[in-house]
Amino acid sequence: MRYILSIFLLLIKGLGVYAQHIAVSHNGDSTFNTVRELQEVVVTAEKRELKPLDIPTALTVITSRSMTGENTPDLRNISGIVPNFYMQEGGLKLSTPIYIRGVGTVSGTPPVGLYVDGVPVFDKNAFVFELYDISRIEVLRGPQTTLYGRNSINGLIHITTQAPAKDFSLKATAGYASYNSRNYQLVANLPSRIVYNKLSFAYQKSGGYFKNHYDHNRKSNPSDSYNLRYHGIAYAARDWKIAFGVNFSHSFDGGYAYYVADSLKNNRYLVNYNTPSSYKRELFSGYANVKKNWNRFIFQGVTSYSWTKDQQIFDADFTYLDVFNNNKKSGQNLFTQEINLQSAAGSRWNWTIGVFGFYKDLTNKYLAAFGKDKAYLLPMALDEAKYQNNTVTSGLAGYGQITLQELWSGMSFTAGLRYDCEKSRLDYADSLLFTLATSYEKYHESDESKVFTAWLPKFSLLQKCQDNLSLFLSISKGYKAGGYNIIVNDMSSQMVKLGYKEEKLWNYELGMKYFSSNGKFHINLAAFFIDWKDQQIFVMGMMGPGIKNAGDAHSYGGEMDIRWQFLPDLTYLLSAGYSHSRYYNNEEKSHEGNHIVMAPEFTTYTGLSYHRAIRTSWCNSFFASTTVNGFGKQYFDEANLLKQMPYFLWNMELGISGKYFDFRIWGKNILDKAFFAYMLNNPVGNKLPSYRDMGQSGAPARFGASITLKIN
Repeated sequence: MRYILSIFLLLIKGLGVYAQHIAVSHNGDSTFNTVRELQEVVVTAEKRELKPLDIPTALTVITSRSMTGENTPDLRNISGIVPNFYMQEGGLKLSTPIYIRGVGTVSGTPPVGLYVDGVPVFDKNAFVFELYDISRIEVLRGPQTTLYGRNSINGLIHITTQAPAKDFSLKATAGYASYNSRNYQLVANLPSRIVYNKLSFAYQKSGGYFKNHYDHNRKSNPSDSYNLRYHGIAYAARDWKIAFGVNFSHSFDGGYAYYVADSLKNNRYLVNYNTPSSYKRELFSGYANVKKNWNRFIFQGVTSYSWTKDQQIFDADFTYLDVFNNNKKSGQNLFTQEINLQSAAGSRWNWTIGVFGFYKDLTNKYLAAFGKDKAYLLPMALDEAKYQNNTVTSGLAGYGQITLQELWSGMSFTAGLRYDCEKSRLDYADSLLFTLATSYEKYHESDESKVFTAWLPKFSLLQKCQDNLSLFLSISKGYKAGGYNIIVNDMSSQMVKLGYKEEKLWNYELGMKYFSSNGKFHINLAAFFIDWKDQQIFVMGMMGPGIKNAGDAHSYGGEMDIRWQFLPDLTYLLSAGYSHSRYYNNEEKSHEGNHIVMAPEFTTYTGLSYHRAIRTSWCNSFFASTTVNGFGKQYFDEANLLKQMPYFLWNMELGISGKYFDFRIWGKNILDKAFFAYMLNNPVGNKLPSYRDMGQSGAPARFGASITLKIN
């Protein structure tokens, strides 16, 4: 610790000189200043309004102006743009992994907290949704558990939508893209005398690009979705603000896109399974956010409720053989309540205290049907298996964080602590229908509960040099509660083992943020070390996916984020991250020293952005960008036998904008680079070796266009 502090203090002097040099070397004005926009944005992910320079953690802010790419972008589109952030460019929403700094998961509780307008999203399967009518996305790297708890073990994503406007406006968008993809959006601001109202609607449909050889090359992954939401803001009095809203979404995705890895090298978008597969989700949510300002205090209360219905049908062996199929139905109710009190701005002491509670009730029902080729998987004569489980999880937490400003000139110290208590109760039963039997036979039963508790501290120092440079040192603890798997994977034994332990980590971080005084240059730097205990990982078992504790790991690396407007209309972009993530202790001793599953060794995003004002009666600006996304080597199994070598994706975008319209065209992966988004060891591969190693190809080249009409 002594050495880290010494480095931190030395950097203050050296980078202060560097900052002055940069500030002198950039002058002038621009019609499109992306750096100044980032500098002036107000970030709310720390539960108070702060500028990026005042936050002692690695932070990336993506504004609506920089939301480029597909007609219907989602969080997968920010992979690489955020250093060391990875969500696969694959074809399915359900199994999309999410990783930050080598820490992540494919299934189960996400390692990154997700909040939309201050409301938490608990379920990782719900992380992939259309990002439209967005104001900004704030991505904080490193544990945010002191303020946000279990789901933010190594990061936080805070999405802020456009607030309802005080004036009437209407915006309609229509787009078309490769593979018969269509999207439509409508946003209407409808203010009344008391309440500012906003209605928004989005619809997306795609024919898909995977073909099922078994089904005469019919497309296997079509998708469609729609979303309808209402936001309202009422200013009951000068010091009161009440925001509320409801949201309903429906999504449908075609089947799992897994096929033999060797075959995919020759035919990238081929599958070969005998049962049509699909995943359907319906989600309803509502929230209320009440905020009251006093002279010295600010009170805020956020209440939310959501229910989710899922139905999943898939060929669970992923082959042309009739081994077994799964039909899963799930229903979930989630209630959250948060109340906090914080000091008003302007004090030397800034503090926040609060409580957070939640209640989640999840029910799963499975039916596994085994066919004539079941001997490739099962050691018994079994026709069907029924699974039913109910997991009730409740949690309560109290937290506090205080910042002492001007400890000395420009120096602030922050300390925070959270106590998190969570109780999870499982009621599980399955029954089997053996071949030639006339009735089901009970096989596994379990009724158990666990309590998980944790103290989650955070400490940081932040040194501001002038008004455009800050350096920070942060030490924080990350935590994710344990839980239960939803099926027993070993059908050859009547032993029940469904639980897995909590995982925890310590994150040590040193960083710098700089904005030039003329708003032309911006750089973020960060170095980190993570000590990770009892890592929870995704595994593919005999009957389906599950979670287990693999062991302990280290992850260390660095990050860099640069925005440089070196010409009046031209900006250079660079985001780069490196993470070295390996096990030093593993349940399988042969895996010690191996790379952590799924985490790419590096991420990069670089390119040029051009924006030019045009003074005509019908058009006021022209925009063009060319960027390259890169991802380092990644492994898909603990033995590090299944891997994807580094790859790079080239993207382009052109657009014009006027008072009453926007038009743009774009291309993603325009060179049609082939890569694996995911690979797995298929359990039927023990008796069908040709299907042992399976994979999913990443998304192909896509091109599209959209037009937006605006009425103000």
